[in-house]
Amino acid sequence: MGKILGAYLVPHPPIVVKEIGKGEEKAAQKTIDGMQEVAKDIRQKAPGVILFITPHGPIFQDAIAILARKELKGDFSDFRAREVRFAKRNHLELAERIRKYANEEGIWCALVDPDLEREYHISGDLDHGVMVPMYFIDQEYTDYQIVHITYGLLPGEELYRFGMCVQKGIQDMQEDAVVIASGDLSHRLTKDAPAGYHPKGKEFDETLINSLAEWKIETLFSLPPELCRDAGECGLRSVQVMLGACDGYEVQPEVLSYEGPFGVGYGVAKM
Repeated sequence: MGKILGAYLVPHPPIVVKEIGKGEEKAAQKTIDGMQEVAKDIRQKAPGVILFITPHGPIFQDAIAILARKELKGDFSDFRAREVRFAKRNHLELAERIRKYANEEGIWCALVDPDLEREYHISGDLDHGVMVPMYFIDQEYTDYQIVHITYGLLPGEELYRFGMCVQKGIQDMQEDAVVIASGDLSHRLTKDAPAGYHPKGKEFDETLINSLAEWKIETLFSLPPELCRDAGECGLRSVQVMLGACDGYEVQPEVLSYEGPFGVGYGVAKM
């Protein structure tokens, strides 16, 4: 029976990839150090599969999407670094088990195969929400299959229940797993931030980081909607799925780093 060996919150700013940052990544050195520590921790755990939860794959209003090609590929050509590329085996059996358990729970979960890609005009390639953490992981450890999950715009409690379905799917497998919640925090920390400044940005980031550090996870399901909206975040739903996957596990959370050098909050934590 498979088990979850660890779970992590990681950001996904392409600029921290040195081939993209070309020196600018040094402004986010705390984040880079945290990502490298996560990669080393994963190497020590040696999971057979890594599940990535991302905001930047095919996203549906009312459903969760799991990529369903046999091999998942991607590169950083959108960020002028086409030479940085990835190709990973997709754990299709685990993807199907997760979909089955989710649908039994009344959570619509779609397997995005080439036919669905064509029907909805969506991409089945790896996105930067997955490739940025993968870039650091692969420097330490490469012997793993993946499952690529894009959260849907569902209520937090439903995403938590989906995370529990992820855990059930893993328990059906022989391989152990780790779960990566990919997401940046507020995009509105400073006046020159991508989405402009809002004072709620700092409040949101402090609340999320402190709630994880103190494992007060109920707080992350009762945040005022206007706080999340004003903060301009993209990581909360990834975290909510991750928390569901950790349900019932004895967790020792540790925040490895937090900073916002470009007006966007980057948090790295392990559970």
